[in-house]
Amino acid sequence: KFLLGNERTGIARVGASKAKIARIKELASMERVGDRPLIEDPRFQEKLAAVEVELKALEMTQLRVVSDERKREKGRQNPASSILKLKGSVIQQQLTELLMDVVGPYVMPFQLGFEGRNEPAIGPDYASEAAPMYFNYRKVSIYGGSNEIQRNIVAKAILGL
Repeated sequence: KFLLGNERTGIARVGASKAKIARIKELASMERVGDRPLIEDPRFQEKLAAVEVELKALEMTQLRVVSDERKREKGRQNPASSILKLKGSVIQQQLTELLMDVVGPYVMPFQLGFEGRNEPAIGPDYASEAAPMYFNYRKVSIYGGSNEIQRNIVAKAILGL
């Protein structure tokens, strides 16, 4: 349980998510919606801001968990590690969805079934990473204990259910 609790703390991937947000902002400033960059689109800004707020809350929770480790009894797992895993995986998946929003229809030529053509790809080179990343990141809600199991752990340990 000790190792699993530490794995869940690291599985939140706060640093990697921060880097992905920076990359999404960079790409959204290059993509255009009408005559404006996508980064200026109010709906996109709202989605991005919501994920950034969740990530900041996750980071603060992770820092709190790490600082509390010295005070915790040996052998007792912090139930907050389940929250870190749960929220971290949701944020990682939301970021891949935002990347798909940035790339838009240019993601289609890079999906399976379109490989092996001699024609040059339509759209920017960075569009090639969006679909594989999106589909690959579906697994983060499963490894390290599925999100459903993490919700049960939280309900038992924190809510006393």
